[in-house]
Amino acid sequence: MDSVMNWFAKFLPYLDGLSINDIEPRETDCSPGNWMLCKRSGGEPVGEVHLDSRGGIRYFQNIHAEDRTPVVVLSPPAIRDRAGQFIADVFGMEAEALQFSSVVDLENVYTIDFVRVDEDGLELPNSGVSLAFQKDGVLYELVSYLGPLVLIDEQKTISSEAALDLYMANLTAELKISKYDSEIYVDGDDQFHLIYDFLTGSPDEVKMDGTVISLAEDLGIRPPDHEPLGMGTLEAESRSDVAYRFALDVAIKALFKQFPGAEQRFFLRKEAGNSCEDEKPTFTFIFDRHQYGIQVEDEGVEIEVDRKNGKVVRFDRSEAAGRDFGSLLRERPFSMRAAKALFVSDISMRPVRTRNEAAGGVPVYELVYIPVFPDPGGHVHAIDAHTFEKWTVDTGSLLEG
Repeated sequence: MDSVMNWFAKFLPYLDGLSINDIEPRETDCSPGNWMLCKRSGGEPVGEVHLDSRGGIRYFQNIHAEDRTPVVVLSPPAIRDRAGQFIADVFGMEAEALQFSSVVDLENVYTIDFVRVDEDGLELPNSGVSLAFQKDGVLYELVSYLGPLVLIDEQKTISSEAALDLYMANLTAELKISKYDSEIYVDGDDQFHLIYDFLTGSPDEVKMDGTVISLAEDLGIRPPDHEPLGMGTLEAESRSDVAYRFALDVAIKALFKQFPGAEQRFFLRKEAGNSCEDEKPTFTFIFDRHQYGIQVEDEGVEIEVDRKNGKVVRFDRSEAAGRDFGSLLRERPFSMRAAKALFVSDISMRPVRTRNEAAGGVPVYELVYIPVFPDPGGHVHAIDAHTFEKWTVDTGSLLEG
């Protein structure tokens, strides 16, 4: 209990509207070291604290701050200075090993990261303290990763040039039609274009032994499988559950009623979860919009059919599901090879430390190469297949050290 209140006392100058004499800690039933900070009068929770077995802080949340509205907004440099002072005040000698990493400007808070570095000055992600401050400088959340860690000494290394060659060799893209969304991309015009999409086909890192890592592939994130329409589709024919086959037939008829000639513009998305054993009272079918076999991203029709009576209970269509995108395919796109070469033309491979966990939860840091786009910032997700324009996501809200 003393450790909890000692930490709370350190946080207090960075809180608002709270007094240490009005607060008492109450241990929760979740796990040892988890405490709620409550008002002595009424028992209202104002904060949550997690401590490790030695009484070190692991997590703090200022529940009291959820009901307040900041009246001033500090700049990112000002919040960086306040966070740095907080680290020095709260963690004392341990703060000397921490280095400012970044400030991210979110809608309601700033998040600030302080990390440890290796002997070459490379950051060790999630090795220090991560903070969230409300825009006026009131502490909202703290996560501490301080504790033992392991650095792997690489027995074999490759050059950044070799890493870039491996990166490009494993780079893939999907040709698709997509909206150049101005809320996502720099210079987006909100019109549809034919693009090479590199988002899920870009490797994430290259290890020092030459192993190429793709997180999307490891997580099973890949473009959905489709099959062409027809009143007796392959998906239905391969299944023995009559209720599904009947419901699919109902959904396809509803699609054709709304879109005559739908077999030219829609493909059925193959998805798990439509089995007879499911508890849901309906079957859901997704028909993705295609133009001459090329998918139109995020456009299509979703139809829900009642399992028992076979009636359509929901028919949702995207805004552009009925549009003709044929004009985008009259001009031949440049080649995939040219798209890949353009995509990597500004990329360099930078050595960084990545974090994994060994037995017992001890973090282990390995040296790898990651792709880096040039300043002033922004990640390229796609390339226009006709104009060579790079679709860039703005990362300007990130202030790095």
